[in-house]
Amino acid sequence: MARGTALFFGAFGVLNAVASLRGAGFGENVLWVDPRPLPEWLGQPLVAVAAALLLAWALRPHCRPWRLWATVGATSLLAAVALWNVVGFYWALASGGIEPQVPLPFSLVVVALMAWLVWMVRRPAPRRTPPVAALGIAAVAVVAALLFPLGLMLFFGTTRYERPSQAAVVLGAQVMRSGAPSASLADRVRTGAELYLDGLADVLVVSGGRGDGGRHECDAMRSYAEELGVPAAAIVEDREGVTTQASVDDTVALFRRDGIHRVLVVSQFYHLPRIKMAYQRAGIDVRTVPARADHFIKQTPYIVVREIPAFWLYYLRGLAG
Repeated sequence: MARGTALFFGAFGVLNAVASLRGAGFGENVLWVDPRPLPEWLGQPLVAVAAALLLAWALRPHCRPWRLWATVGATSLLAAVALWNVVGFYWALASGGIEPQVPLPFSLVVVALMAWLVWMVRRPAPRRTPPVAALGIAAVAVVAALLFPLGLMLFFGTTRYERPSQAAVVLGAQVMRSGAPSASLADRVRTGAELYLDGLADVLVVSGGRGDGGRHECDAMRSYAEELGVPAAAIVEDREGVTTQASVDDTVALFRRDGIHRVLVVSQFYHLPRIKMAYQRAGIDVRTVPARADHFIKQTPYIVVREIPAFWLYYLRGLAG
């Protein structure tokens, strides 16, 4: 179990560190531990070194004392940084800067896992790994890869990180054949409209493509937003947002053109980790706001499961590109 967990986090951290060397914008290590409280020259290298040592331990746990204690030390520092992230979460909660649905941060899970790995690394290790054990380690790593985006959805995705911003972006969803917005789309537009009407956004950006019945998602979103009280002049359309990545690319171009730096993005909780990753890769640090649902949508469990491979597909696209 421990070696499989270390294999996942070690490989993930090393891949992110290598990809970040190609240029700015690939900072996916922040998804599991945010080193930004540390100086820039120390934070990212610490995560990269700790990940490399965990990966080495997962593959070959029997090692010389210097590597053992280097792994213990680096992983302990990683746990300390994650613990500082936990403090930051509760500080923001106490000051009203965030509104979590789950009153626990994902960083707390990381702290527990890193502390467990520190304890396991110090235990006696076998010189050789039997084939059956190797398969078990690989299986645990695969399970960890499946649970990781799910954890982000449940902890990060359900937390409202709203703040006064220059724009609130609402991403499109299905429009019914009748031309009415689906329940998911209505929840997104309603939440975006609330942000505007509460004075948290100067403009409302709606991004989408053509709906099933021929009506464009932007038309349905604009119409509903106006019904909710958003002035027509405050609504900006991106009519080419046919996919999440297209919406991100189009709105980033809009932000850069108009000098917009503070942005809120609205979608369902399961969609937000992938959105955050895509914007971060484009160099925009957005704040995410999960859509408030009036009622449970029965397709949600299926969509959550579908979002797991979608998350990793977006990750791998960025890794390759």
